[in-house]
Amino acid sequence: MHKHKQKSQSVFNLKGALPARSMQKIFAIAMIAALLLMTLKVTVDAQVDTDSFPEYERYVHTDWMANLTYVEKPMFPVYLNESQVPIGKNWTVICPLQESHSYHVYCYGEWVHTGDEPKTDYDIYVYNPQGELEGTHTEAAGLPEHLGTTVDDAFFVPGSSGNYTFVIVNDARESNGAEQATFMIIENVEGDTWYTHSVTGKVGDTPAFNTSWAYEFITASPQIELWVRVPDTLDMYEARLYLMSNTQSVTVNNVSLPWEPGLYGNKTTVGGYNLESEAYRGVAYASCEYNGQDMFLNYSQPFGGENVYHLVLMGEVGEGNIEFLVKTSFGGTLTPLTFPQSVTPSNITEISYATNTTRLENASLRYTVDNWKNTTKVEMVVSNMTCNATIPQQEAGSVVEYTVEATDAIKNRLVATGNFTVKHLSAITDFNATRMTVTIGENITVAGTISAEAGGAPITVTLMSINSTETIKCTAMANGTFTATYQPETTGDWQVQASFAGNNSIYACESEPVLVTVQEQSFLVAYGLYIGGGVGGGLAAVGAVIYIKKYRG
Repeated sequence: MHKHKQKSQSVFNLKGALPARSMQKIFAIAMIAALLLMTLKVTVDAQVDTDSFPEYERYVHTDWMANLTYVEKPMFPVYLNESQVPIGKNWTVICPLQESHSYHVYCYGEWVHTGDEPKTDYDIYVYNPQGELEGTHTEAAGLPEHLGTTVDDAFFVPGSSGNYTFVIVNDARESNGAEQATFMIIENVEGDTWYTHSVTGKVGDTPAFNTSWAYEFITASPQIELWVRVPDTLDMYEARLYLMSNTQSVTVNNVSLPWEPGLYGNKTTVGGYNLESEAYRGVAYASCEYNGQDMFLNYSQPFGGENVYHLVLMGEVGEGNIEFLVKTSFGGTLTPLTFPQSVTPSNITEISYATNTTRLENASLRYTVDNWKNTTKVEMVVSNMTCNATIPQQEAGSVVEYTVEATDAIKNRLVATGNFTVKHLSAITDFNATRMTVTIGENITVAGTISAEAGGAPITVTLMSINSTETIKCTAMANGTFTATYQPETTGDWQVQASFAGNNSIYACESEPVLVTVQEQSFLVAYGLYIGGGVGGGLAAVGAVIYIKKYRG
């Protein structure tokens, strides 16, 4: 039976176990006890070896008479031993939380039983700093409560800053036992996001309140990097990474929970979590040698799927705000926004790129005109996710190669390359045929002028008809003029065009096409010879007859 509920009210009845007035009294007593514990720091939770974990002794205070534990920093487990919360009784945990921060709150242990015969039914009620009920969590016996802000949330996000009260009640109606439990609150941070944290170094040999701090993060990334920016006013002792779960770990709201003994310093392949400078350092750690030295570590996950990690940050000397990033996303590309085309010696060339990851921190461009024997570096202008720079004018014939290197806000190194050639522009002008209509047997003659930079260059003239394509070569004179002649063998329309293929210092170009019509010869032109021969022959015959007659007469 699933009985998870969320309510918002100022008073309530715990399944009939306690009247509303009793709960108000419990809350008042809890708040008073918490204030006393803050002042007197009288009692330590006996379940933890405080000789090994003095941080726990300093900041976790249990009043056995009031059934209350006050946790000054949200990063310590609260151990509830067997029979510590008898049926019908309750235990209160109070902890200061910050508005809009995300906390992983969970309660598990031997009491969690998903089989057929669960014994213990712990319900949990959440009060905000104003004493108002924010959450009612009443799963069936043996099922861990979902302690997010709502039923479907994995994490709890306070609506205001101050002491939050979590009342753990052993349900008198539905519970048949009082088994061991661990109640835990720790701030959860997201991967690929920068966070700011205030650190104070030790005072003499004694840690201050902000000397050691811990966060949780959860990731399925096979690779993890930690980046820590340290101000010049601070020397950090260590940054530590503790692997807290594996593939067998309990999950609530599809989020893995740490291996429970690992919260108390025990370790196998996982666990060992602690805030002591002389204790187990975790699966990876980094340190500072001097004030202001940034820290970095990387780690490869040994288990597939999502795993839970605790990040511990420890100050040494001084104080200041550090910035830290848990990097779990890698890669990314730079895509060109500009494409250098037809670059001439009179042009400057703009190079511009955009990333598909996140905001860029910096970018630089290196370019060469001699195959990387010599290079020039230009710092690019960065604007959010784009970067741009300008390459100055270069001589004609220069092959410019360039590389863009950028770093984004989550420390991805992005690289892009490109190249372009600098050349003079060219053009063919005044291209035309000397005659637009010719007859078979006559030549098509065309002439034009190419830009002076291409004087002496080879020119190709292409003639196309419906049935034929012909090309002829010619060479431009020093002043750029050229002439080409072709005698067609078929009639019809011929399209004639001149082109220059370009070279290492001049761009290619082509002329506008010219249309020339080739016609058949006229009848008189075509047969004039034959007609002339026939007439001549006839006249010769007539003359011969007249001569013969005269001779015979």
